[in-house]
Amino acid sequence: MRRHVLPRIVVLLGTLVIATTAHADLSRFDIGARIYTKHLYTNDDTQGLLWLGNPFWFDQIKGGNGVGSELELTFKGRASRYVTAGARVASRFGERWQDYWESGTRMYGNTVNTSGDSVGMNRASYLKLRGTWVQVQPEWAFVDWLRVGSSDLGMFNPWTIGKLRYIDRDNGRGYFLSGHLGSQRQLTWIAAAIALPKLWVGPWWSTGLGDPELVNPFWSRDWAYATTIRWRPTEGTVLKLTADMTQDLETDLSDPDALGSTNPNCKDALGSQIPGCQSDHAVDLYTRYHSANATLQLEQELGETTRVDGTLAYSRQRIDTRLTGNGVAKNQGISPVVYKDTDAFAGTVRLAADDPWEMGLSFKAEYFNIGQDYNAIFGARREADVLLTDGFLGGGQLPTLNLANEFVDFGEAWVESCIGWHGGTGVATFENEDGDLKVDAEYTYITYNTNAQDRDVDTTYPDFLHSDGYTDIGLYDFANVYDRGRDPRSVYRRNQWRRSQIVMLRATKQLEIGRGLEIKFKGKYIRDEDYRRLDGAGAKDDDYKGNIFIARLQVAMPVTDGLKLAAGTQIDRWYETNRRGTLELGYGDDVTKRHTAFAQARYHFGGFRAGYHLEYVHKLQERQREGDQRWSVWRSKATVEVAW
Repeated sequence: MRRHVLPRIVVLLGTLVIATTAHADLSRFDIGARIYTKHLYTNDDTQGLLWLGNPFWFDQIKGGNGVGSELELTFKGRASRYVTAGARVASRFGERWQDYWESGTRMYGNTVNTSGDSVGMNRASYLKLRGTWVQVQPEWAFVDWLRVGSSDLGMFNPWTIGKLRYIDRDNGRGYFLSGHLGSQRQLTWIAAAIALPKLWVGPWWSTGLGDPELVNPFWSRDWAYATTIRWRPTEGTVLKLTADMTQDLETDLSDPDALGSTNPNCKDALGSQIPGCQSDHAVDLYTRYHSANATLQLEQELGETTRVDGTLAYSRQRIDTRLTGNGVAKNQGISPVVYKDTDAFAGTVRLAADDPWEMGLSFKAEYFNIGQDYNAIFGARREADVLLTDGFLGGGQLPTLNLANEFVDFGEAWVESCIGWHGGTGVATFENEDGDLKVDAEYTYITYNTNAQDRDVDTTYPDFLHSDGYTDIGLYDFANVYDRGRDPRSVYRRNQWRRSQIVMLRATKQLEIGRGLEIKFKGKYIRDEDYRRLDGAGAKDDDYKGNIFIARLQVAMPVTDGLKLAAGTQIDRWYETNRRGTLELGYGDDVTKRHTAFAQARYHFGGFRAGYHLEYVHKLQERQREGDQRWSVWRSKATVEVAW
């Protein structure tokens, strides 16, 4: 029996060593997980998990009826006290619960059938690598860290390179270097080289893909370069300089070494040698598209309760028309860029006084002036805001034609382009001493630097096809088959002389009823006038006048620990004179009446979160020149989420 003791001791010691080593490794390794489930149900016959998808891609995701789940895994490791790294892996969101045995392939003639090989990878819930990064803190003077890999690009600003929208939050990749000067870090800086997204930064919504002027798009060497410098010269003063440039390169097809060269043998159609043409096993490159944006921002405290913030911005773009198709002329006026070389400026100044008289009354005022050709092609596209006003849509204003309001469910906030806006906003806020009442009142007046007569919207300025009428983001369709109004990106019209006024009142009141009853009210009035054509035949017959009234009321109350219920209603009235039409065919006066009733529930318990939203929408659109339209829509969204 004794001869078996020594091997057992060796095995035991080995096990202890392995366990100790594994424990040491795990102490430098973190794993997080999240399960998210969404239920989307509407009284229509669409099948999918997303209310509004991409208008140009058939993705099998868009639709109002379905249930699906997503698994997300995050990893973070510490190689040493100086080096950390991380990654995120998530399943493809799109598989409905009814698709649970799909393999991800397409067979049997690509027909949808009862096999597990009928609808492709969108229904397979495969795991995809979403983001990887390594961050090093070298012991170098004036250098804080070096990051290689993924970033949400949130270190810049919406006027230059904006923070990526939530669904793309770690898709951006590049090289990032951060440092400082001064023992008190009075000056900090970040420099970056960022891989240019091939899908949306540039003419034709890409860095060449899909452009009819390019046979072999070349995107692997397309980069953006950016820097931000923050200087704090005094205790109450901060200056920020942020700048970026993008460069979209394409090959010279006359180079004999280029793929698809027009001169592969350096001979013309008659077989004669082309002068100066010679293969050197290197390819010449041209810049298809170049853009640059820069901002100088000031944050200045004027006293204990008062401060001023200012932004001066510059925008530039250069287009090589030999390598870029005209998206304005060839894509129905839908283009993220003006089709010409441009230079433009923009500026904002905001003054804020936080309860200066100690009576609960605060003020903010802002002046804004954004040039008609300013365009932050790589700026923020959603989930950001550069102006103080609540605006027309209530979700924020951004200085870009490259907005991204798709991939959303009903009820989510929308952004609108503020290119060309010129005006001011004043906001007064009152809060009582008990903190149970808050009231905001806003007035905004807007003129437009885009006002023009006989503007070229056929070949130069994109009008996004739909530029008339107040935008209905609650019942929106990209094709405008339901007459939903102006595209939020439509800032240019052939003839425009427009002025707008916005009045908004928002109030929140807490009442000591039950566990605390919360009442929220928001009312908005928009006066929008556009005289369109100023001179010539019929000039007085096309004047647009819009009177938009919106009122929303919501009550909410916690009923148990972790459970909060809410209900409310919204009433919309849109009275629009000469809403749609042409000088030749005439215009019609439209009236839109919309009522919405909704109920909500939120439950949080021990790391478990659930939400439910049910609403009924009744909309009647009375159109003078076309038939009336009616909607009677029930729709709901439920979410269940747990993370650990």
